Amino acid sequence: MALEFFLAKNSSKSAKANGVSLHSSYNPQVEAERFAQSLSVDFVPKCAVIVEGALSYCAAYIKKRFPKAKVGTIRFTNDFFESDKEWDFCLPLEDKTSGVPLCDRLFDLLGEEGLFQTAFFDWKPSAAAWPEDAKSAWAQIKAAVQKSKTVLATREHFGKRWLKNKLSFFNKIQKPVFIETIKKPVLICASGPSLEGALDSIKKVRSKIFVCALSSAISVLADKKIAPDLALSADGGWWAKKHLYPLKKFFAGVPLALEPEAACPSALFRTKEILPLCYDDDYISQKIFEVLGIKALPARRNGTVSGSALELFLSLCDSEIFFSGLDLSPSKDKSHALPNVLETERDAVDFRLKTKATRQAAGALPSESLAIYESWFKNYCLRGRKVYRIKGGKAFANSLGQIQDISAREFESLVANAAGTQENFCMQEKTKGQRSRLLKKLFVEWSETDAFCKEIFPADSIMLERAALEEDRERRKQSVRQKKDKLIEELFGGQE
Repeated sequence: MALEFFLAKNSSKSAKANGVSLHSSYNPQVEAERFAQSLSVDFVPKCAVIVEGALSYCAAYIKKRFPKAKVGTIRFTNDFFESDKEWDFCLPLEDKTSGVPLCDRLFDLLGEEGLFQTAFFDWKPSAAAWPEDAKSAWAQIKAAVQKSKTVLATREHFGKRWLKNKLSFFNKIQKPVFIETIKKPVLICASGPSLEGALDSIKKVRSKIFVCALSSAISVLADKKIAPDLALSADGGWWAKKHLYPLKKFFAGVPLALEPEAACPSALFRTKEILPLCYDDDYISQKIFEVLGIKALPARRNGTVSGSALELFLSLCDSEIFFSGLDLSPSKDKSHALPNVLETERDAVDFRLKTKATRQAAGALPSESLAIYESWFKNYCLRGRKVYRIKGGKAFANSLGQIQDISAREFESLVANAAGTQENFCMQEKTKGQRSRLLKKLFVEWSETDAFCKEIFPADSIMLERAALEEDRERRKQSVRQKKDKLIEELFGGQE
């Protein structure tokens, strides 16, 4: 790359790249001001990004043009680093240190909502000087925006699903229980293949530990006749229900820790003790728990239920915490400890053109979701707490930061002298009154807030914020009102 710097006629620094002048040779500031004024955008941006702003003269003028917006640039080269301070942020086209693509870094920085409220512009001379880099940058921007569309569509779909799950939870819960502390070491059983190799050791020390079975591990423990002290589910998808069916058959007396938006078979609400959890960002559930007089344990939303479980037990227990089945890596043999409810169902429909081996081969490939979960555990700060992961025979293919890997025999040794008391779940008072009417009242009140719109109709909420013209804003408000009324009718019908 041929890059040279020179002084413009007004004594300001200017530059050329590959024979193209990146700024005016007379007055770069005037050029930059005219550029900022010429920018055409039909919405109110919260962020403006210039693709390679070179010596950054335009940054100050764009900030004046969009005073409420963050202003950043995508860099093709680091030769302009001295002027990077003019921007709110700078992103290199290629991050050679992390190797993370620009589209993912844009998404991490701005999020799905922020990307839809961001205006992207070329600094035309840079696009002419580096045409291939400019083409690459815009392809990455397009990929980031497309990812945002997908995430928003998923949020809207699952937002409605979770809303229905919440209504089911609050209408049907009959036996809410509560627990203050746990005085034994805690074992959290996930469903990774390594769980199988630790089952014999878990049996040996069962009386010394508090065992929590995450939903997909319930069938594995049931097969080995290891009763957990608690089952836990926080997944709102339909598949989560299937993992909970063995609870009724094998572990009738085991309480179930459940977040209101989690999917749960209706029959369990009638018969099972439920330990309510409530995410710190779940406003409507917090409100309903308060009105119904039900105590819920605070929980934090996480991409994997194992992460939510870790934070929950760190708050409940002062002793060691152990994981079994927390592999978080692809496996050539199998993806889950067996028996697994979903795996059993899939086995039943395998045939010679769609075999089990074909399915298992997919599990041996790198997974973006597993990589995200692995990264969360690697970077989680334990603040001196002792958390271990039990190897199921062979060593793990990864490490999880401050979480120490130990053998099953080491696990037995660490808990051998544990002398905690048996944990008791306290039954909460049964709620009284017409819950369905109360729920409708609370949901209708919530539906009138901006928070409801952002959670249930995220795309419409963003488009409403983007709207620059009052006519457009009113049209979008009307659209949201119609969708909201339709949803309330769908949820509550003609109920008075």
